Amino acid sequence: MIGRLEGEKYITPSVYAEVVETGKAKGFDDALITEELLRRGAILIKKPSGNLLKLISAHKDIRFGEAEVISLAKELDGIAVIDDPVARSVAELHGVKKEGSYMIILRTLRRNEIKKDEAKEALKSLIESGWRCNVELYSKVLDLIENF
Repeated sequence: MIGRLEGEKYITPSVYAEVVETGKAKGFDDALITEELLRRGAILIKKPSGNLLKLISAHKDIRFGEAEVISLAKELDGIAVIDDPVARSVAELHGVKKEGSYMIILRTLRRNEIKKDEAKEALKSLIESGWRCNVELYSKVLDLIENF
């Protein structure tokens, strides 16, 4: 689905290490999918530059990968795809646009590039790959898919 989205798409070096390298070692399907998207050039690896990364990484409850994503999104005036509540708050604090991972599924559905059943399966796969959300958000996303 990511390959179908408009515009340039990037992951940072630490996200690559977590998603692809660690993911492959743990047998996660999304690791192979991400690796293939990188091979095809649908996603590129890009390291943020500047002092914002240092500032954001100084937040005590944020992981370095999330700090990289927020910094890069700010630098490129892009959208940070982040799910962690603390990282989302930090992004907001720095004026960075953000979306949750589930929005990729909903955007693809809205463009009629996938059907409802495929969207539900993608949500299931997202959860199986380690994505976490509360029951209310899960229910809301399923309702949005069903009522599209």
